Amino acid sequence: MAITLGKDCSISVGGAVVGVRDVQLSAAARTIEVEEYASRYVAVYQTGFSETVTIELNDNASVSGLKAHLIAGTAFTVDGGQGGWNFPAVVTGLSESNPLDGVATLTITAQRTKLGWRT
Repeated sequence: MAITLGKDCSISVGGAVVGVRDVQLSAAARTIEVEEYASRYVAVYQTGFSETVTIELNDNASVSGLKAHLIAGTAFTVDGGQGGWNFPAVVTGLSESNPLDGVATLTITAQRTKLGWRT
């Protein structure tokens, strides 16, 4: 089994992103719990799923395009990573950190969306 280092992976968010320090890609199921009358067990049913990408970077040139997507509510494509991720997304958050003794970073969070919805 080959081990892949994070530095060997690439991520594209609506085009090339530079200055990336860290990327987290995640998927989660959305479920409901149902307990039948007079039964002691609880059944769990999947009702959908969500995919999220969080990107930490230190180049604000890449952030300007993503900030425009946040303001306009438009979709873009997330592509890459070790798991072969590919999904349309919208920016759901943007934050900046300026530690006194560290590197200033910008963090973008985006979640999967349906294509054609506000694109």
